[in-house]
Amino acid sequence: MILEHETWVAVCDGGKFLLLQNRGDADYLDLHVIAHEKLDIQAGPGRENRGPSPDGTQARVGRAQSQSVEDIAEFRFVHSIADELDGKVQSGAIRKMVLVADAKTLGQLRAHMNDHTRSTICEEIVGDFAHETVAEVEALLNRHVAS
Repeated sequence: MILEHETWVAVCDGGKFLLLQNRGDADYLDLHVIAHEKLDIQAGPGRENRGPSPDGTQARVGRAQSQSVEDIAEFRFVHSIADELDGKVQSGAIRKMVLVADAKTLGQLRAHMNDHTRSTICEEIVGDFAHETVAEVEALLNRHVAS
């Protein structure tokens, strides 16, 4: 994989998102942070109905098959990231993107992104790197460039 100038790198898991852009070139990565978001779960007591769960049903307290508040919040967070990426692609800001995420998040992102956004993905790297530093993400990308 060659990471060209202005290629975007989206690093995500169920609770953290980092959007970077290569301001360097294929030989010298120079990633700059464009956006970063972190999920803030505010689960208070007495929340009987927690809204739609990832399977489209209503999650209710006390139901064995219901999703936890954290699972639902992570699901919504990942979908909001997919929507954000869709918007940046639609506006023309993102033309080429590398997606770095754990397998679960990667699947959720792919399922929720529109076709045009998916077409901008030039590489997918499976792994949980959302809590790494920018330098560590650069090192990860350099390892993939070498392989």
